[in-house]
Amino acid sequence: TAESIAKFHLGFAPDKFDWLLSRAKGTPFTPAVLERIGLVLKRDNGPGYFDRFRGRVMFSIRDIERRPIAMGGRILPEFAKENTAKYINSPETPLFSKSYQLYGLDAARDAITKQRIAVVVEGYTDCIMAHQEEQANVVAVLGTALGERNVTLLKRLADSIVLVLDGDEAGQRRTNEGLELFIAQQVELRILTLPENLDPCDF
Repeated sequence: TAESIAKFHLGFAPDKFDWLLSRAKGTPFTPAVLERIGLVLKRDNGPGYFDRFRGRVMFSIRDIERRPIAMGGRILPEFAKENTAKYINSPETPLFSKSYQLYGLDAARDAITKQRIAVVVEGYTDCIMAHQEEQANVVAVLGTALGERNVTLLKRLADSIVLVLDGDEAGQRRTNEGLELFIAQQVELRILTLPENLDPCDF
C-alpha cells in the first residue's frame, strides 16, 4: 500500500550505471563518499565509478534510532540477467554491519517494547506485509541467519522471540541451526511454523 511504501521508505533504482552518480553531482556526496557507504563501485577496467544498485526495488535499512545506514535491492524481473543476484545489500561499512542490525527494527521498536515479544522473519517483504496486516512487532534478518548480536539486541527490548522461517526445507534447516544460539543466550524462544513452501508474505 502507499502507507507501507512511505513507512518503509521504499524506492527504485533505474537500470542505469550512472543514475545515482549523476544525481550526486554538485552535492557533498562525491563518488568517494558514495563508495565508502557502499552505493557505488570503482571500475576495474579504467577510471571512474558505477552505481551498485541498478534495476531494483530499494529497501532502506535503518538503525534503531531510525537513521538510514544501508540499502537493500531486489532485482525486477525485466532487468534480471542469467547471473543476476535476486537480492543484494550494501556491503559492511563504518555505518552498517548486518550482524548488528535487523530490518524494520526502527518501525517495530515501539511495538516490541510494549508487547515484550519480537517476531523475526527472513525477508524484507515478509516484514513489510506483517506490518501492513497490523503485526507491528515484526523484524527481518539481513541476508544471514539470526546471529548472537541480533539476539543480544532483541533481548534489550523483548522477553520472548518468535522465529518465523519459511516453510521450505531450507527454512526448517535454519530453524534447527538457530536453536543452540538461543539456548546459549538464555532467551525464551518460540518457533512458528508455516504450511509447507509458504513464506510469511504469501501466508
